[in-house]
Amino acid sequence: MEYINLLFSKKDIYMMEHTNTGRSRRLGHMPKHQRKKMIHENMHLMSGMTFTNGLRYPQMSAYDGPIDFISVSYQDRNKHDGKNEALHFFLDDYRFRDAVWCNLENTTYSIRKFDYVYTPDLSLWRDLPTDFYNRENIYRTRFIGAYWQQCGYNVIPTASWGDLSSFSYCFEGLPTHSVIAVSGMGNRRSVDAFNRWCYGLRRLEEAKKPILIIVYGEVVDVQGLHTPLKFIPCFIQEKLRKL
Repeated sequence: MEYINLLFSKKDIYMMEHTNTGRSRRLGHMPKHQRKKMIHENMHLMSGMTFTNGLRYPQMSAYDGPIDFISVSYQDRNKHDGKNEALHFFLDDYRFRDAVWCNLENTTYSIRKFDYVYTPDLSLWRDLPTDFYNRENIYRTRFIGAYWQQCGYNVIPTASWGDLSSFSYCFEGLPTHSVIAVSGMGNRRSVDAFNRWCYGLRRLEEAKKPILIIVYGEVVDVQGLHTPLKFIPCFIQEKLRKL
């Protein structure tokens, strides 16, 4: 195996060990009843992952590679060749959630042409009676990112937060000293919304000490932040440019 690792990249090995629907060739040899148990909630893809906070959240590795790529929406993935492009998921959850989490293996294989990928930006909701769904979305976001890293993909971690209570878990599994991306959509709806968003950035800086924060959205000035920001145009800005 060490000899193979010297000859091929992790992504090349992933391609050889999986079918064109993303299924592991090793899993295909298991009895059906055993395979059915293993694939529940993608548990069969956990191999090699490390977890944080009492085995609750998969831990991602830092990304410190190039940032001069073009960011492409998951919706527009079929219009691009993926070269020097990063696939992002800064969209309404329904546009990608089922395809990515419920069909993770197939989606992983289908996006292989992209040189870079962001982790899916699953929403965190404010003022829910329970934080179960928010915690689940953090778990799934980190799981997908960690799995893609194991497959040899260049993965840019994304961070998000909800209300104040979410800061007890919303950054779990994110790497330190990494490039991290966030969505800036909707942060100018009100003064309160902008202040909450800026507060989240400062909490992210304090917790994870990112080397750069990529912001999907319009350029804004964030007071009290020391981490450099790189803004990428959102789909609204792109449409306005074409008018």
